[in-house]
Formats: sequence, C-alpha cells, structure tokens
Amino acid sequence: MRAESHGAPAPRDAPAATNRLSARGTGEPLPPVPARGVTVRWMGHATVLLRYGQQEIVTDPFLRLRLFHIRRHGDLPTFGADYTGQHLTALISHLHQDHLDIPSLRMLPAGSTVVVPPGAGHYLARRIPQVVVELGVGQSLRAGEVVITPVAAMHGGRRSLGVEAAAQGYVVRGDASVYFAGDTGFFDGFAEVGATHHPDVALLPVWGYGPHLGRHHLTPRTAAHALSLVGAKVAVPIHWGTLKPLGVRAAGFLTEPPTEFARHAASLAPLADVRILRPCEETRIEA
Repeated sequence: MRAESHGAPAPRDAPAATNRLSARGTGEPLPPVPARGVTVRWMGHATVLLRYGQQEIVTDPFLRLRLFHIRRHGDLPTFGADYTGQHLTALISHLHQDHLDIPSLRMLPAGSTVVVPPGAGHYLARRIPQVVVELGVGQSLRAGEVVITPVAAMHGGRRSLGVEAAAQGYVVRGDASVYFAGDTGFFDGFAEVGATHHPDVALLPVWGYGPHLGRHHLTPRTAAHALSLVGAKVAVPIHWGTLKPLGVRAAGFLTEPPTEFARHAASLAPLADVRILRPCEETRIEA
C-alpha cells in the first residue's frame, strides 16, 4: 500500500519496520481512481466487506462468537466464495473492543494492511502480524484501486492501558464511493461528509448490542437524519442484531432497528434506497 499526494512525487513504499508500523498518509486529497462498482457484504455488527474488483476492504472486523459477556446472536460470519484476501485492507474506526478486536485481526491474512486512527499504531503493531498504518482525518491513502480517507466521528476512543485515539469514519472512493460511519452519535459532520465526498453508499449504525444505547450512538431516527445530510443514494444499516449481553433474552432490539430506520428514511431521505441485509448477505452497487 502506498501513500500518494496529487501533484507531487509519491513517497516510497514504507519499509516494514520491526514493529510493522508504517508512515502515515498524506494530508493532500487524492483524485478518484477507476473501479467497477462495489459489492457490499454485511458480516454483522460493524463488519462490512467491500469488494472493488480484486481490492477488498473490511471494516472493524469482529469475527468471533463472544467478547467477554457479549455473545454473537447467530452464526459466525463468512467472507463469501469470491473472497481472496490477497489485497485486503482493514479499517478500524476506534479502539473499543467490539471494533478493534485483536483476535479477529489475527485471523486476517498476514499480508493485509490495517488502518487505524493516529495514536493507535504502536499499540496495535506490537500485537498483530500485519502492517499497521496510522491515518487521520484530512489524510488519504491509496489501496490498489481505491482511495481511503478518514472523516470525523463523534464517539469515545479510549481503551484500557491508557491508550486513546479519536474515533473516525472512512470514505472509500473508487468509481463508486462508500461512507463507513464507524460508531458515532449525531453531529454536524454528516453534512460535511455529504458536501465534500458525495458518497454513493452510506453504511450507518442504527443501534448497538443491548436493549439500551449509551452516549454517542445513532438511533434509527437519528441515523435517518444523518442519511438525509450525507445524501447517499444507497444506505445499508449496520451495527444491529449481531451481539447481545449474556443473560439478555432476544428481543426487539435485535430485529427492529433496521426497519425503523427504513421507515424514518422514507420521510427524511425519500430518495435513498435502503437495503436491509442479514449477516453475510450482500448487495451490488454499480458505478
């Protein structure tokens, strides 16, 4: 993977350091690069596999059955028959353990690249075999056929051991562009994403992993409001129906958020095509 800046010589590929932490990307915008549409495969919670030809992007991979007292509701996710893993980049939105899951990252191919918010690189590079790249808001990185640009989010970023890094989302730009919001509350940054990046697809969190939401999360209604500001033509609700605390019975919070989101979107963002996927279902968005 190489960081480039438009109108200036591209820096060399970052050498693989002993802790596998590479240099950050550039602060200058990069031009769009050609692609052939995108396939979006929701794998549960905030984990989404994007396929642009041979280039594959996976967001916040959580590939296990449990995390402490949190249990997966349903089967383990699969990457699908078309998955190659040969050109895989993982995007980490923030440091909470259901989004930055080290055992799940270790399941990815060793040749993958993991992109993290600034401040998280050294912590992670000592714990996984992949190359780790710090990339912050306003920077861009080319990964094969696509360009990755972090954008702001409103969410906590603290982890144990005193590690902290600001939460962020990502825009993945090919001929079709995808906005991955990560985990976030409602804030003015959605309008900036829409005005600056004009994404074709929005991956928006619509709930959490329990019957109640904490601070800085989107509800189905606020997610629909966010969609109206982002202006994407296709929306896929994520971050629902996958995880639940041990001892909590399956209830409406596991099934209702995406349909509530679609109902609110029909009035707040009526031009958007809301596509509700089940875990490991996918949809295709042509360029």
